[in-house]
Amino acid sequence: MARKGEEVRAKKFCPVLTCFIRWGKISLFRAQEIGYGEKQEYSLFYGKDMSRIIIIGASHAGLSCAERLRHHGFDGQITIFDREDGLPLQRPPLSKAYLKTEAGTSEEAFLLRKADWFEVFNIDFRPGCAVRSIDRKSGQIELADGRTEAYGQLVIAAGASPRQLPVPGGQCKGVFELRIARDARAIRAHLAHTKKVVVIGGGYIGLEAAASLRSVGIEVDIVEMAPRLLARVASNALSEYCADLHQRHDVRLHCGKGVEEILCDDGTKLRGVRLSDGTELEADLVLAGIGVVPESQLAMQAGLKAENGIIVNSEYQTADAAIWAIGDVARAPDISPVRIESIHHAQYSASVAAAAITAMPAPVPEAWWFRSDQYEVKFQMAGIVPVAREAEMISVTRTGRRENSLSVWSWLDGQLVAIEAGNDGQAYMIGKKCLEAGRHPDPQEIANPEFALKTLLE
Repeated sequence: MARKGEEVRAKKFCPVLTCFIRWGKISLFRAQEIGYGEKQEYSLFYGKDMSRIIIIGASHAGLSCAERLRHHGFDGQITIFDREDGLPLQRPPLSKAYLKTEAGTSEEAFLLRKADWFEVFNIDFRPGCAVRSIDRKSGQIELADGRTEAYGQLVIAAGASPRQLPVPGGQCKGVFELRIARDARAIRAHLAHTKKVVVIGGGYIGLEAAASLRSVGIEVDIVEMAPRLLARVASNALSEYCADLHQRHDVRLHCGKGVEEILCDDGTKLRGVRLSDGTELEADLVLAGIGVVPESQLAMQAGLKAENGIIVNSEYQTADAAIWAIGDVARAPDISPVRIESIHHAQYSASVAAAAITAMPAPVPEAWWFRSDQYEVKFQMAGIVPVAREAEMISVTRTGRRENSLSVWSWLDGQLVAIEAGNDGQAYMIGKKCLEAGRHPDPQEIANPEFALKTLLE
């Protein structure tokens, strides 16, 4: 034992590793008899090249991913390439509030991110730069102008494009799609001299646009090939509720009918639409909303698997360890049997990928949720309605406290799989929590109007 004031020094001892952790790297020092030995750095990311992260698409998913990467401490270069010009706009309002504003109105309220956001998060944003190809071997992308850019990690957030209307006259002036800001601007400019609109497609985008157009006094016809509205995504009960809502606002519905031809005078001036039963509808504007196709071409050309979306694992990583796909363009069979198109999925997939890239804990999963605003009704949905197995599904409709409100609860194989609500936020929140907690209430209890839903959470 050393005496007071006596220097204590080990003559020699086994080397001991001293660890200093800074984001992205572990610095290891080997202690020697005098001072510290030479420092060695080891990546936390198991061989990942973290020199530069490139994101393709300034979508909800793409921008959310960039933001999450910064929140996780990534201080390297992040570059976002987007084929559209200017700052990106929020997509949901394009079919709602945006259509109600006059052409030329400031778009600041609709921006997905303001210009200073890119400065605050140190994001190199390149609008108007389309990506032509991905070279996985060299770790480079090629832009439309021929330039190449190297990446360490690549995130594809290219979204989806509207399905083309495969009928004669589809290219006639006055026929529009609604997916991106450019589409919405063109529609809004045309509305100044529009009295009658035909919406082709009875999905959420078409229904939201119809509600917005009716609110400014425009006559609307909706044409849907399926026997009912929302046939691919909603229960029969919610479909009927939605149909009644639009008919009460004087929208004319034509379900179970296809479009035979877009009628144009002189091949250019829009006159109307001819349906499969011979009915002709007058129109100054036609809005085609018949679904979307994921932008998977870049991945497929690079040799990555894509089937109705780029195939990814539960971390949204492709078969190439340096390439990720998020948002509408991604399909994760381990997470969902179908490709998810929603803001929630865009944000969730972005968070999961960013966490995996930076070796951070993954976010806690939620039930898939979806929202829509039509007239005075707020639609809120959680879970996936298994419409492909509709005959096997049990659905219970429950009247809400507010006038013209309801909730629809759906079970498959004895398990609660979806909750849909119109102006019934309480039922929606309780149903969503049941889905997330794995609770499966008795359909008979839900059907009983005297049953208190809140007891499901006790």
